[in-house]
Amino acid sequence: MAEKPSGVEAAAIVDAARAFIQALTSEQRSTAVYDFDSPLRPNWSNLPAGILGFERNGVRIGDLDTKQTELMHRFLKAALSADGYSTVVEVVGAEEVLAASPRAGSLGWSADNYWLAFFGEPSAVEPWAWQFGGHHLAVNVTVIGERSYLSPTLIGIEPASYEVNGAIAAPLAAELAGGLKLVDSLNEDRKAAARVEDRPNELWTGAGNDGIRPPLEGSSVSEWSESQRALLMDLVALWVGLLPEASVRHRLAEIRADLDETYFAWHGNTDGTGRIYYRIQGPRLIIEFSTQSNVGGDAGHFHSIYRDPTNEYGLAAANAN
Repeated sequence: MAEKPSGVEAAAIVDAARAFIQALTSEQRSTAVYDFDSPLRPNWSNLPAGILGFERNGVRIGDLDTKQTELMHRFLKAALSADGYSTVVEVVGAEEVLAASPRAGSLGWSADNYWLAFFGEPSAVEPWAWQFGGHHLAVNVTVIGERSYLSPTLIGIEPASYEVNGAIAAPLAAELAGGLKLVDSLNEDRKAAARVEDRPNELWTGAGNDGIRPPLEGSSVSEWSESQRALLMDLVALWVGLLPEASVRHRLAEIRADLDETYFAWHGNTDGTGRIYYRIQGPRLIIEFSTQSNVGGDAGHFHSIYRDPTNEYGLAAANAN
């Protein structure tokens, strides 16, 4: 399939964002659109709505009418890659499974409890941003001209897989399998160097931890073979690939340029059992993946985070614009 020119991608994103905002009532618009430099940008979390200590930004999707909901999906399809859109929809879809639990009412487990917000007016020239999230989801994207910047973005899932329309949805299965494949590719010395004794209960750089940089530890990618470096880039692309094609190309080129300063850390078994955690960290990249329960145990419960610590919320790129 031919790639779309970046200008076509960018124009479609702006058009879809404007169409959604214009379809909102004046009251909804007042809760959906903020100033670009609003201090509310960090108001995101992986916690369910029922136990969250603050109000999420934006308009709640459960409060949208049918037309507004269609336009919301049109926007998400334009602003994300096909894989990115599928991931977001599957994370939200898992809430339908959790909603059957007796605890759903008190915890706020519901596919209605996700919010979409905009920071700045969607523009082909001026920087603007959008945020979509709820339980196990916080997508933060800043758009500057023809490029989208994805940081910070949290993707989690519980249950780890579930059936929908006769198919199995498992949005973080590739990230788990890719991590195991990568650590298995290392020889014993590199595998030993990758092992770390400590792991966070959830994520070192998760919600509420903007500005945190874990220590650089693990196996140095500078010592790896080309095939191992390729496996690492394939794994990184699972997160970066949430974005449209042109932005993915730019971002992967930046990360590839930093490989000699990048480290891979692993905690847990390497045979796909027990609880595992891994981190990929370089000058302009932090990725964490954490299983909150044993792999393959119960329903499965995963957390992950992607950050560019030099360009959180796209602010560095916006200031340079």
